[in-house]
Parts: sequence; structure tokens; C-alpha cells
Amino acid sequence: MRRVRIPIAAALVCAAFAVTPAHAATSRCSEPGADWKRQSPAAAGMDAAKLQAAMDYGTANLGFAVRVYRRGCLVGEDRSASTNRNSTFESWSMAKSVTALMFGRAMQLGLIDPEDPVGSLVPEADAAHGRITNRDLLTMTSGLAWNGFRDYNIFTMPDRVRDALTLDVVHPHGRYYEYAQSAVSLLAEAIGRSAGMDAGRFAQEQVMTPLGIREGTWRWTRDPAGHIGGFYGVNMRPDDFGRLGELMRRGGVWRGRRLLDPYFMDQAIKPTSTNGCYGWLIWLNAAKPCVGPRITERPVTNEREFPDLPADIYRFSGLFGQLVTVFPSQDLVMVRTGQDRGLVFSGGESWEHGLYTRILGSITDQKIKRPDPAPTVGPIDEQNADAGFQNALTDPSEYSKGADQEPLPPAGPARARALRPRLASSRVSRRGVVSIRLRCPIRWPVKLGPACRGIARMQGVRGSKRYDIRAGYTRTVKLRLTARRLRRLKRTKRMTLLVSALNRDAERGTRVRIPVEIKRPLAKKRRRR
Repeated sequence: MRRVRIPIAAALVCAAFAVTPAHAATSRCSEPGADWKRQSPAAAGMDAAKLQAAMDYGTANLGFAVRVYRRGCLVGEDRSASTNRNSTFESWSMAKSVTALMFGRAMQLGLIDPEDPVGSLVPEADAAHGRITNRDLLTMTSGLAWNGFRDYNIFTMPDRVRDALTLDVVHPHGRYYEYAQSAVSLLAEAIGRSAGMDAGRFAQEQVMTPLGIREGTWRWTRDPAGHIGGFYGVNMRPDDFGRLGELMRRGGVWRGRRLLDPYFMDQAIKPTSTNGCYGWLIWLNAAKPCVGPRITERPVTNEREFPDLPADIYRFSGLFGQLVTVFPSQDLVMVRTGQDRGLVFSGGESWEHGLYTRILGSITDQKIKRPDPAPTVGPIDEQNADAGFQNALTDPSEYSKGADQEPLPPAGPARARALRPRLASSRVSRRGVVSIRLRCPIRWPVKLGPACRGIARMQGVRGSKRYDIRAGYTRTVKLRLTARRLRRLKRTKRMTLLVSALNRDAERGTRVRIPVEIKRPLAKKRRRR
């Protein structure tokens, strides 16, 4: 699954992207109901012959089903669409991105937070595993040990959540990117517990049903213990995979209803400091260096995934070339299911680049420009203590634990849930008072009250506020800016400051820091004489 980059002649790329001005395409479709609304390529601002050639190229490169949607309309499909429309296809690692959507939905419902430590939702975790946060699981920075034969064992592993909780913690959490499987199952379990229901049921009720993906038309493979895979196993129809991409393209809003939290939408497709090509379980084309999945080595490449393609592309990507790719600037979503000649494809193969260039080359109402040089994130830890599967094979005592699982270590201390502050109003009062809403999560699997008890602080404010909030309730605290900060705000009109909240628990507490933008007070109205 190592990412392979094949140089493409500049002349061919330019030819693929050379477009002639055409009438402005205005055709848009609302969110699909039972079926996608169709639109001709011409009405969608695309050349029909070039688009069909792109579809045929995708099929010729072992694609089972290929779809293109533009501005919410189905505009291109493979020639076998009439027979594969109701067939379901294995997602492989695209399921990781589906887990991310579940997290975004739970965030929007106020059920979960990126800063929740694992121990606050899965209290059977020991102290080391309990410190790992949801953010770490979303960004593949859990710090858990990797052994390929154990990590990829989908055949004889009884319990994926137990596997995650018994892996050694070998890196500080949040600092080292390592593409892995069991950590995602742990995240899916945490989502379900935050909602008080089975994670698969939550996915159906809160993500699939609103999108029109009916129960019984798809399934999520479970391990023998009953946990959904989280990292693989979504079996779904091509046009339903398209709905997931379309939800992302629409900014997390579906039929006027916000399904995915705005903060999730921002962070999920933003590169992290540990991988320029990865957000929250979603592959990006935004920055460099890129860290790929470990096979024979841990590959670190000092360039973005597709240097000549739009920087804002992002995708769900799975084994053998399963893809849901979103092109935000082009209002376009592409789905591809199938096989790969390399057998272990994970992204960046030459045919994938060729498919993208052909689809983009069929656009007639927009010129596709080469992006600016990629920004650099990091620094990236390039250590390579485990060279890959060849090293994993020499450690049978480790990978055998995937099938013959160890008992859980003793549970760690009770950890508090995260409390996410939000502005009650972005407008500061004339006296410099900022109102902050603090909402305590409703579900506390650990025995800490359940309640949020701690201290709230804000940058540019003297002192702090203590709070004691019952689970599921909200309290507003008022913090006053210093006179100097208030004078500066009145000059600059607005500023961004950090708000923090520390929930007390049996360890060091659960801290949240978020930036908030505040606006200067409204000018005092003059009385008319």
C-alpha cells in the first residue's frame, strides 16, 4: 500500500487541463432523494465525450463502478451502471472516513469532543490508553505499537476494541503518525458510548437515514465481539458512497439541516502537524511532507500527493483503489470501486492520477490551474524503528496476540469528559464582558458525579471562573477583558483569543483550548434632541 508517484509529462497534463471558454454552467441539483437527479454533461459544464472517455479509462483500469457528480447532479457513470447500481462494494479503509463522519455528527449533537480522553468514554482503559484523546485517534497519532500482521488481522481477531486497549503505547500520543486499524475501532466504540447506543445503530440513525441510505441496503462488518470494524467493512452501493462525498462537498449540511459540526468540517480536511496529507481519517492534497501507510517501510515523501492537481482535493481511500474523491473548487464528487493491478493499492497510483486528470480535463466552464507550492507542516518525525511487515513477521509473540488476546490491564483513573466552551455572543459588552457558554456532556461512563467541575479562563482576562455543571446542562460564565485589551479591541474591531476550560478528574484533568473571535462593543447611540 505504499504510495507510488509516476512522473507525468508536463505537456500531457497541460493538454488534459486545456479548456475552452463556454457558456457559464448554472445547472445545480438538490440533494438526491431515492435516486440522484441526472444532468447532461453539457448542462453541467463538462464535455460529454471527454467525460465518457474518463469513465472508460476508469473501467479499463479494473474499476467495477465509476461515478461523477457535479453540483449535486449525476453527470457520468460507467457503461455497466445499469447492472452495478444496486450492487454493494467493500469499502476497505474508506470506512475510516465514514467513522469520521459519525464523529462529526456526534460532535454536532454535543455528544463527543475531540479532546475527550479515551478513559472518559471507555473506562476499562488503563492509565496510558486512557490518556489518548479522540483527536489522536482521528489523526492516527495514538502512539500505539504497530505490527502489520496483528494490525491487519481481519480473520481471527476476536475483539478489535480489546486489541487497541492491549497494544503497547510506544510514542507520546498526538506526536507520531502511524497508519493503523484497531485505533479506529476504538474511536467507533467511543462514539457509540457517547451516544448511549451501538455504534452501527448510531451510524444508521444519525448519518445514513438523513442522507436517504436505507437500512438493509448497506452493512458494516462486525468482529466476533459485535463491534463494527470502524476501519473497514462498509459494504454499500456506489451511488450511496456518493452521498457521503456529497455531504462533505455541501459543508456538512443536507436539505438545510446541519449534520456535521462546523469545527469538524474545518479540521477534518485540514493537514495536521504530523502529516501534510492527512486530516481526520481523510486523505488530503493540501501540504507536505506526506506520511503513507507502512508496508516495507514507513514512507515519508517531501511533496503533496498530486503536485499538479488542485490543493483542496480530499478523499476517502481504501485498499485496491476504493475512492470517494471530492473536488471542492470544481463542485465535483467522484466514486470508484474496483481492484488494482498492484494488489495493495492505497493511493497515489498512476491510474488514479490519470483518472483525475481526465475527469478534470472534461470540465469546460472552468480552467484548472496548477496549485501554488505546497506548504510544509511538521517537523515530521521520520524515525523508522519498524521497517514494516518483514520485521513484523519476525515477532510472532506480538502478532499472535491478535488472535490469542491478552486480558485487559487494570483500569486507569477515572477521566473527565471534555467541556467545549462556546461564545454566547461574539459581541463584547461596553464594559468588556465576554459571555461564554459551557455545556457539560450528558453521558459519563465513568463515575465522576456525573458533572463538570473546574476552571474556565480566557486570554486577555485577569482571573478565572470556577464552574460546577450537571451532566447535560449549560452554564454561562462572564469574563471581563483587561482595560488594555478592550482598548485594543475597539481599535481593531475584532480579535481572536484563546478560551480554556479544565475539568477536574482523578488524574490531571481534561483541558480544552479553543480560539474564539470576539467583536468590539456596539457604539453608544446618541439621543435625539
